[in-house]
Amino acid sequence: ATPPHPAPLSTTHTHTPPPTKPPPLQQSNHTHQKKMGSLSKLYLLTYNAVLITGWATVLYLAGTTFAADGHGRNVYAKVELPLLVAQTAAVLEVLHAITGIARSPVLVTAMQVSSRLMVVWGVLYVAPPSRTAALPLFTAAGVEYGLGVPSLLFCWGVTEVVRYSFYFFKLLGAVPYVITWMRYTFFIVLYPLGVSSELFLAYSGFPTLVKTGVLSYPLPNPYNVGLHFPSIVVMFFMGYVPGFPMLFQYMLTQRKSVLAPPKKAKKA
Repeated sequence: ATPPHPAPLSTTHTHTPPPTKPPPLQQSNHTHQKKMGSLSKLYLLTYNAVLITGWATVLYLAGTTFAADGHGRNVYAKVELPLLVAQTAAVLEVLHAITGIARSPVLVTAMQVSSRLMVVWGVLYVAPPSRTAALPLFTAAGVEYGLGVPSLLFCWGVTEVVRYSFYFFKLLGAVPYVITWMRYTFFIVLYPLGVSSELFLAYSGFPTLVKTGVLSYPLPNPYNVGLHFPSIVVMFFMGYVPGFPMLFQYMLTQRKSVLAPPKKAKKA
């Protein structure tokens, strides 16, 4: 007898649905956002690289001029153009904060940028005596060191080269520790010295602002609105009184948060 054929195995075919694709509009928006993100990153990398170069140029020219002359009277004339360009370009940082392509507080960014612009355009540019003013503090190797344009540019130059380098590497995804350490340590000396230099230069240029009436619009005039620029300068720099301690304390808090060693997990 022929053995019966084994019964066919019952097979159950399971239907696997194809992967769902996002609607064309949603897919298009995602692609557009990704492209815009890449363009923003490329733009910010370029911006920071240009500003690193700009401030390094200012720092180099100021340092070599001061070293060659032994005084700071010729420093401003040597660095004027790169200084004006590099500092005025910082206006874009306020726009970056407003538009959201950079995560920075708008108010703090605007305050910092406006104070620098006031010193560069509202004091140094329009009051020539401030460019050569100097307040000696000490002498070393026959060279006088103190407050003036050289001290201002030293503080600004070092601060900005470090700051823009920090932003540049952060965009690349990894910031060298030494740059992080410099960003959150150098300010302890550079910030008070820089503010002191700014106030001294504003004081040195103030008589010129009063005498020449530059940027003022006195009464009477067709619009019946007066503008006394020296008064604006005084009120502006008076804002340093409450502003400096607040920002300095903020940076100290940031330093403690960023540079503090990570807490070890407690053992059970």
